[in-house]
Amino acid sequence: TSASLYASFFRAKSDNHQNISTSRSFSTTPYFAALNKWFGKNIFTELGATISGNFSTGKNVALNTPDIGKNKQAQYSITINTGIGKGRLENVTDMQNALWLYKELQSVKSITTNLSDDELNELGMAITKGNNTRVLDARKRVQFLLGTVDNYFQQKGLINKTDITYFSSLNDILFFAFNNPRLAGTEKFIRFAPAITGWNNDQSQTNPDNKFEYRFSTQSATVSAGFGKYIPANIVHQNNYGASVKLSFIATDLTNRFFNNGVVTNEAKGKTDIKQAGVNLFYQHAIYPNTRTTISIGLQSEMGYQEADTQKGFYGSANLSGNVNYFISYRTRLTCNAGASYQKNNYAIYQDVALLPNTIQLYANAGVEINL
Repeated sequence: TSASLYASFFRAKSDNHQNISTSRSFSTTPYFAALNKWFGKNIFTELGATISGNFSTGKNVALNTPDIGKNKQAQYSITINTGIGKGRLENVTDMQNALWLYKELQSVKSITTNLSDDELNELGMAITKGNNTRVLDARKRVQFLLGTVDNYFQQKGLINKTDITYFSSLNDILFFAFNNPRLAGTEKFIRFAPAITGWNNDQSQTNPDNKFEYRFSTQSATVSAGFGKYIPANIVHQNNYGASVKLSFIATDLTNRFFNNGVVTNEAKGKTDIKQAGVNLFYQHAIYPNTRTTISIGLQSEMGYQEADTQKGFYGSANLSGNVNYFISYRTRLTCNAGASYQKNNYAIYQDVALLPNTIQLYANAGVEINL
């Protein structure tokens, strides 16, 4: 579950010796997302929702003339996520860091015995306990996590010396490992996701008395069935791949109205229905040479057949990308991205429905990220 709320208020006044004007605006952006999974005997069901929006108002007043301009905007999106499947995905990031910690303690000779698989699993569980126990005070949380993992080593009698090197090794792995979350397992699923989105815009002006209304809404439903497989081959290499078939229906409704003195002077309406049947494929190979650097190569593609009013035909998209995130220091990292993307007969649906041009793009960028 995650939630956020952002709000802002702005007020200004200007005087250009001929006219004095004031303006003010208010904006708020709420967001809420939740996903619940219930596991039975290798069978799971899931239910969740994502709700987001942006609401803003603005007003401009010219004090020397009877002119007032107002603007109101509202965007909202509601998606329900339901599904049923077989299998389970486990987050093995803590186990990965347990293995890195074990190797580090061996290299500095703080631990001289070889840990069994059961002992390594218990070490990973100790890290998980430390990470997932709520401690609101950040300083106390650091102490709790370090103490939880140290307590495991002490109770098992696995550490032959507890010097500053031992402590700094714990602190380094537990708090400064930058690797992305890693999953392990296979899941097969059938999912259904209905959604409603909308975008409204009202603009008015008192002198002259004009008003503009814009309304755009979509209702959609997607059914997908497929699988995902996530394989941590070893501590360094990870392979992820999967495939799914999906059926989608999107109905859009657009209305524009212009008013003068309260009378509609112009109106435009449009409706577009899009039906799609497609196949989605993905593959990713990730490399974790240490706790600081990540390298990944991935391919994401979708292809299928669609009908959009009078237009029918095949559509497709593919994106091949590579990423390097290299550790220079705790505050400085080198990032590199490169890839190629292709799209054909894809629609963009936001404040209108537009058929995007067929494109092939090549891109590459590199930079240094410095955290002050």
